[in-house]
Amino acid sequence: MSEAQSPSFAGDSCNGCGLCAANCPVHAIAMKDGKPVWAAQCYQCMGCINACPQQAIQYGKATVGRRYTIRAYLLQDEQ
Repeated sequence: MSEAQSPSFAGDSCNGCGLCAANCPVHAIAMKDGKPVWAAQCYQCMGCINACPQQAIQYGKATVGRRYTIRAYLLQDEQ
């Protein structure tokens, strides 16, 4: 992936918990004024989207209302 500016953004439901920044494998997310801000080194791995408990992070328009998770396929004991 190129290091172009990320199309990711946090919507109004973002509560500023910082899980997106904490889970970013390349540390491309910083919290500013209680909201995540993506740096140029974002590689669009979508880890932030999946880590967000509020489903507030979007990747452009492509992820609005869409989430993929393995939880539905795990046994109850594994969740």
